[in-house]
Amino acid sequence: MDFDKKYLQQNRFQALPLELALQIVGSALGYIFASLVTPNGLVWSTRSHLWSAIGFQILRTTFVILIGGRDSNHLIYKTAPKDLNWILVGPEFHALHHVYPDRYIGSFIKVFDWIWGTAYSFRRKRFTIIGGSEAFSQAIIAELEREEGVACIRKLKFGTDWDHDHFEKVIPILSNSDVLILGHGSNGQDEVESNCNSATRLVKSFKQHRAINPVCPALPEVWYVGSEVEFYQPWGNVQQRYSQSKRRSFLPHARSFFDDPDIIYRHIVLPSFASSMETAVFDADWAAKCAMWWIRRGARYIPVTYTGFSCWNYFKFMYRIPYANDLDQK
Repeated sequence: MDFDKKYLQQNRFQALPLELALQIVGSALGYIFASLVTPNGLVWSTRSHLWSAIGFQILRTTFVILIGGRDSNHLIYKTAPKDLNWILVGPEFHALHHVYPDRYIGSFIKVFDWIWGTAYSFRRKRFTIIGGSEAFSQAIIAELEREEGVACIRKLKFGTDWDHDHFEKVIPILSNSDVLILGHGSNGQDEVESNCNSATRLVKSFKQHRAINPVCPALPEVWYVGSEVEFYQPWGNVQQRYSQSKRRSFLPHARSFFDDPDIIYRHIVLPSFASSMETAVFDADWAAKCAMWWIRRGARYIPVTYTGFSCWNYFKFMYRIPYANDLDQK
């Protein structure tokens, strides 16, 4: 993602003036709409506010033209860094617009991309999924197969491609993947090994070995399929809660991966009553469509819910779950 000097003058004297004209028209239409919906006797915005906004837009565009069109949203990246701003558009978000011109459209705020689901693109991405036999994982695969431009979808099988002690076979596959989906789950004796220890090792191996994809210059991405039941509060102190509870043991690692600057981590939270998505109130297809709806809007915590608990658990995930390193030090 670099500047092509061949288009410098076109950008300065064609694209930027056109963008300014659209901003002025949009501001004027917004002012007219605000005037029409404002109750009689109230003044929310005056004509002087409109002229001030237009004046600021003209000054900003003039300055950008003078500096060659390289404003704060146009930085040079080899790989687009992690975007930590949930509402404002920065260079991290806008850089991907130049990779996917019909996505990441907002120039100041992301509301438009939320509404239209243009805050994510599946094109040219290579997906690897572990746990493809699960009902939800199969539904996710079906959704990905419907997406235009997905490069490939690989399914890895436990016992054949990898096991809890051997990851050698998956490393070449992980190195040529862009998105790793951890959809496997276990409720047996190896629950912690499957849902936590192996998952953690797979994420770290993916982060370490994944090579930069020149046609998809984004960070490696991990989708972990969890459940509302992970957030149920067991008895005991903080350390005991997360080290002894099998279903909660991965959460501190998830919290650490969520803030890791070198990967994009998405935590998918399925309904706790849907242990078997084939017989749940809402089936796996509905759950997969719901998850994809959130992902298209750039969400990294993804509540797939019909109870609302997953939405509330977002605050637990962000503010109550300790980081894995912090837990180890207790």
